[in-house]
Amino acid sequence: MQSRYWLLAALALVVGALIPIQAATNAAMSKSLGGIGYASLVLFGVSLVVVAGWILVNQIAMPPAEAFHAAPWYGWLGGLIVASYVLAITFLAPRIGVGDAICFIVTGQIFAAVVIDHFGLFGAPVAPLSLPRVAGVLLMVAGLFLAKR
Repeated sequence: MQSRYWLLAALALVVGALIPIQAATNAAMSKSLGGIGYASLVLFGVSLVVVAGWILVNQIAMPPAEAFHAAPWYGWLGGLIVASYVLAITFLAPRIGVGDAICFIVTGQIFAAVVIDHFGLFGAPVAPLSLPRVAGVLLMVAGLFLAKR
């Protein structure tokens, strides 16, 4: 069980490392196409092809229509959130720099994650706020800003 945790943690680190790469490549696409709208549309088109291919390769059956209707309302927010993120990072990276954009985004993620965990929002497991957890969050935020100095 412990080795599975560390394997998943390593995956999270790798995926996290891809985020600034995405910011830089989104900005390059935006510059090439003359704006964030079409750059984001191209990125989502590529995403559609990749995810559809993954579903086909793994032979995942289509869920019944009832499953889509039974999904919680907040489950549908993911599409809105990812579109907002792609548009925002594509806009921000060339204007304030990849590092600063990611620094502020990660800071927002840390605060939101702690609130979600504390209250168990959106069906997440509850992880109450504690003094060590607050200290850890403050150290992470301080580290983000110190890294940008």
